[in-house]
Amino acid sequence: MIQESELYRKVAGACRLETTEAFRLQSRIHRLRWFGRSEIWVKRDDELSFGVSGTKLRKHASLIPALKQQGIEEVVVIGGANSNNVLSAAQTLTENNIRITPFLLGPLPQKIGNAKLLSLFVDDCEIQWISRSRWADCEVLANDYAENRRSQGIKIFVLPEGAHHPLALPGSLSLLVDILRNERESGVRFDHIFIDAGTGMIAQSLLAGAVALERKTIFHVVVLAGSFDEFQAGLSKVMQYTREFFDVSLGQVPDYYMYYPATAKSFGSTNKAVFEEIKRIAREDGVLTDPVYSVKMFLTARQTILDKKLEGNILLIHSGGGLALSGFMDHPMFSV
Repeated sequence: MIQESELYRKVAGACRLETTEAFRLQSRIHRLRWFGRSEIWVKRDDELSFGVSGTKLRKHASLIPALKQQGIEEVVVIGGANSNNVLSAAQTLTENNIRITPFLLGPLPQKIGNAKLLSLFVDDCEIQWISRSRWADCEVLANDYAENRRSQGIKIFVLPEGAHHPLALPGSLSLLVDILRNERESGVRFDHIFIDAGTGMIAQSLLAGAVALERKTIFHVVVLAGSFDEFQAGLSKVMQYTREFFDVSLGQVPDYYMYYPATAKSFGSTNKAVFEEIKRIAREDGVLTDPVYSVKMFLTARQTILDKKLEGNILLIHSGGGLALSGFMDHPMFSV
C-alpha cells in the first residue's frame, strides 16, 4: 500500500504542479437534486477547461511535460474524427509548439461537432485518413510513418488511441488525488463512484489508484466504446503501469461493475431519450452534458441507482465533452 502523501508527491512531480505552466487539476463537487436525496453528487471535471475536454486534460497534464522533456517535435495522434482526445491533443500540442499529425478513422461524409472544431487546428491535408477496413492496422501504419520521420531526423512520438500510455498515468491518477481532496473539504466519503470509459485510461487509473491506496469504494464504469473484455485488458496494462510508477506490488482490484449505456448503446449513436436527458439535466441541475459521453453515463447512473437501490454517498464524474454538443444543436430530435 502507498500513502496518500506519496500518491500526491508522485503525481505533482510528473504534472509539474508547482510550476506556473501547470494545468489546473482541481474541480469542485456539488449535489444533484435526484430522487429527493441529498447524498448524490457530481464532480465537475467539465469545468477544468473550456477547450480541452474534462478528464482528457488530466492525461495531458503529465503527457505534455514528458514530451517536452524528451524534445519531441511531432506527435502522431490516433483516434476517431470526433474524439475528445484528438481535439484536446490538437490544443495542448499546438500550444507547446509540437506538431500534431492525426491518424483518423474516416474520412467523414460531413464534419460536425469535434470534427468541425478540429479543422480549426489541422488542415485536411495534414490528416492521415484510415478506412474502417484498415483500422485494425492503424498503429502499425502510424509507427511506419514515425520511423520514416525519424530517418529524417525528426523527434516523433506515437500517442495511442485515447492517450492510453504510461506517460498519461500520473495525470490520470490526479483524478483520485482530487476526489480525496473533495472528500476532506466536504466531510463526505463516497461509497459509490460512477465514471464513463472510452478507451478507459482515466477509469482504469482510478481503479488502479484505489488498489494502491487500498480504498474500498465501489466503482461503476459505463463502457461507451469497446467491450467489457477490452476494458479489463486495458485495466491490466494500467495496473502494470501503476506498479512500475510506484515500484510497489498491488493487491486485488476493488469491487467494480461495468455497464453498457442504458440507451443508444453503439458508440456515437443518439436517440430521443439521449436528447431528452440532456434537456432534463440542464433544466433540473444546471449542467450541460454531451450526447456521446457524459449524458449516457448520467442516464445509466440514474437507472442503476434506482434498479440496485444504491445507498450511501454517490459521486458521478462529469468527464466533459461539452464542445461536442455544439454539433448537435440543430438535430431534429433536439427540439425544445
